[in-house]
Amino acid sequence: MPLYEFRCPDCGPFDLRCDMQDAAATAPCPSCTRPTRRRYSVGAVGPPGGVLRDAGRSDRARVDRARSGEPVVTGPPSGRRLPRPGGHRH
Repeated sequence: MPLYEFRCPDCGPFDLRCDMQDAAATAPCPSCTRPTRRRYSVGAVGPPGGVLRDAGRSDRARVDRARSGEPVVTGPPSGRRLPRPGGHRH
C-alpha cells in the first residue's frame, strides 16, 4: 500500500497509507479534521552512481546490509593462493 503525504495549513504534514484507487486529492487532518491537500513530489530513483556504479547485485546488497546495521559476515578469502617464496629466509 503506497504512502501519501498531505499537508494541513495549521498542523503541518502527515502521511496517509491507502490503496491507489482510494487515494484522493484531499483528506481530513487527523488532528483537527480540517480538509487538507495532497502533496506531490518526485521520487529520487535512478541508476546507482558513485562507487557502486559498476558494482554487482551482491556487492550492493552487502553495502545495504552494512548501512542498515545488520552484521556482515564474510568467509575466508576466495581464489588462488600465492606461492611462498622459495629463496633464503632471514
